[in-house]
Amino acid sequence: MQSAFRKALIPTLLGLAATARAAIDFTPTVNQYQSEGALYSSATFKDEKRSVSIIMPRSWTCHGDSSRLQMAPPQQTLAEGVLQSVPTKTPLRFDAATVTSLEQQVLTTLPPESRNATIVSQQENPVILNQNLSYEFVVSYQALGQTFLRSVILVSCPDQALIFKFTAPKTTFDALNRSFRQSLCSWQWIEPAASSVRAVTASR
Repeated sequence: MQSAFRKALIPTLLGLAATARAAIDFTPTVNQYQSEGALYSSATFKDEKRSVSIIMPRSWTCHGDSSRLQMAPPQQTLAEGVLQSVPTKTPLRFDAATVTSLEQQVLTTLPPESRNATIVSQQENPVILNQNLSYEFVVSYQALGQTFLRSVILVSCPDQALIFKFTAPKTTFDALNRSFRQSLCSWQWIEPAASSVRAVTASR
């Protein structure tokens, strides 16, 4: 039964991210703070009873709704990061069959006008959030008269799959994706009890 469910889920996982109700409500609350003389921003959103917090790359902006969070670097109209989630009944397992299926999904979810799409790299566990394993695909494609790169990272959680995408022109991708990846690594689930403890501590 579990194997049959996984076979049904895998072919539609990335498609579901665009249409299904997300496991996380990505409507953000953005707070600014200073550290060592520099101004930073954090974004907080809801995962049922828990909260999720991430530190934004400096000078980046974000906006979101119940289905996704979109992040944009300054003065880069063709670069964008997207955070989404899809509810699952069992965790993803990144075996050979699953990876092959996900690779095809990545290629089919590129912009309609894209050409010459090619998977240029794959990596196990580019980020590990709360010991949840992940897998990354980087795809190259051509659109709007130039070459783009897109990173798609899937994180396998017990009750959901997190999907992190970053797209930018090839000439700016490496530096911007590095900042996006650092932001993902700051991802932190905050349990209600921890929030209460913080509130009590702050009031003292």
